[in-house]
Amino acid sequence: MKVLVERVGNYDSTKNFVERAFETFNFRAKYLKPNFLKHDSPEKGCITHPELIRATVDVAREYGMDLTIIEGGFYKKSSEKCFEYFGLRKIAECVNLNTDEFIEVKIGGKVLKKIKIAKTAFKAKKEGYISVPKLKVHHLTKVTLGIKNNMGFLKKPAVYMHPNIHNKLVDLLSFIKPTFTIIDGVIGGTNSEMRPKPVKHGVLIASDSVIAADVVAARLMGFSPEEVEHIRIAMERYGITEKELEIISNPGIEKLRKEYSLSLSSRMLGRLRI
Repeated sequence: MKVLVERVGNYDSTKNFVERAFETFNFRAKYLKPNFLKHDSPEKGCITHPELIRATVDVAREYGMDLTIIEGGFYKKSSEKCFEYFGLRKIAECVNLNTDEFIEVKIGGKVLKKIKIAKTAFKAKKEGYISVPKLKVHHLTKVTLGIKNNMGFLKKPAVYMHPNIHNKLVDLLSFIKPTFTIIDGVIGGTNSEMRPKPVKHGVLIASDSVIAADVVAARLMGFSPEEVEHIRIAMERYGITEKELEIISNPGIEKLRKEYSLSLSSRMLGRLRI
């Protein structure tokens, strides 16, 4: 189970990493799912940087894949504003999942039994998608990486996900899993997920296992995967251990680690489970 990790100084260098990622892993996909929580400056560490999205779309096209960018976001038009402002409609078809048709699906998870999922996301489940989440913290789940990026497929508001969210995230993962994951940590986000303090981390992570990618990403943020409950549960459920991960990294990930933390107000929100 391979995980590719590289130090990347700025977003101008992301295409080189994406090319190496495509060379290392053999996969096919038709969709790309970023994290556009809200329309924001990509330098603030809240959303997936559009330069990484452009690089991924460009490299995918070289491999014969024309990707469609799909995302919902916290607000009804979060992704729509990002598509327009960053000029993403000029490079690919873009779909605002918040205004898509939704279908109710029984998924029979251990805790999560049914969901309302965007019809286009359901197509992505069948045809393959690249998840391109942000490396940042979250008040309910400690981190928001690849596994949690799937929540953007659900009909808003998805507050029913909050109680027992860690088990529900893994239930959701058992229903819909990315074909490939690239985590944007060139600029990470600490303190909170909505108004993060940017961290010039300078790393990118890629794997065809979203769980493996999240394990390594959590380590790079200074967390043990065992203390991030949904990652721990996913590892247990899928029988994955850190020892079996083949981490391709130069320098080693210990030299790339930074310490992320939640602000006091964010920790209080997490305890309240709102």
